[in-house]
Amino acid sequence: MKKTVNIIIFGLLLLIFGSYMFTFQVRQDQIAFVDTFGKTSEPIVTAGLKYKWPWPIQRVYTFDKRIHLKTTDYTQITTGQGSLIVQAYFCWRISNPGEFMKKAKGSTAEERRRNAEDNLEREIKDAISEVFGGEENVTDKLRVDDIIDGESGNPKGNTFEKLEGKILDLVKGAKSEQYGMELTFVGIRRVGISQNALVAVLDTMVTQWTNKAFSPVQEAENKAKSIRDRAINARETALKTARNEASRIISSASEKETKIFSQMEKKDARLAELLLKLSTMEKVLGKETTLLLDENVPFLEAFSPGFFTRVPVPDSDPESESDGEPESEK
Repeated sequence: MKKTVNIIIFGLLLLIFGSYMFTFQVRQDQIAFVDTFGKTSEPIVTAGLKYKWPWPIQRVYTFDKRIHLKTTDYTQITTGQGSLIVQAYFCWRISNPGEFMKKAKGSTAEERRRNAEDNLEREIKDAISEVFGGEENVTDKLRVDDIIDGESGNPKGNTFEKLEGKILDLVKGAKSEQYGMELTFVGIRRVGISQNALVAVLDTMVTQWTNKAFSPVQEAENKAKSIRDRAINARETALKTARNEASRIISSASEKETKIFSQMEKKDARLAELLLKLSTMEKVLGKETTLLLDENVPFLEAFSPGFFTRVPVPDSDPESESDGEPESEK
């Protein structure tokens, strides 16, 4: 009885060991390859129990065909405001099993998977450097405040979502398909900046916010200055017009005055002389003027006694002069 039990146990062990050596299982979410003396078979995509020869004749590689998630290392990038340290993550899956098996290197399935991920990660890092750092000109490089301020209406609109889309577009396609892989998503996990870059970014943001805060004040000051300028111009124009009109009136009055004095000289020479002297005195004295003058000044004769009673002496008669007697009054 004991011998029979041992035979049964030995048979079960032999069956288990034989199953391990000569069969392998492919799950629904796996892709398998059988390598026979270095020659890889076609990919096995159907699930079930498969047969193989034991090592070293054949070796089986199984890969998960679901989407894989990988986080990149930190990448230092030079931007328009210093340097950035960027860490990203990406999702991928096997799209071309034959090409994937050909490009991935390693002695085990895990080593080949890691090698394929490293190849794709290198392409993604190059794309990150191109998007964040630029390659042609320093002035064309991405500014840190463009990333931070992208949500608030920045003209470039460099939000994280758009930057991630640019990276995905650069890698997705030929660069990922050459490894038999499909890149499904790229995300920016973390962005770090140096202290100098941080100070520059904060200064720029404060300047932008200050400009936005003072823009209504500046606009009001500009409007006030415009109103003041228009008022000054209107005043100068009005004054100029008034001066011109005053000059015209004075000129017209002077012409009339000249005519009046001319007519008055013919009618009453003494009155014309008086008015002329008063006009001269008015122009000389001006306003609130005190003068100490001799009464014999010509234009002050009008204030001397007898100015209006003084009668001019007529021409003398030769006969009267010879007699030496004054002429009697009529």
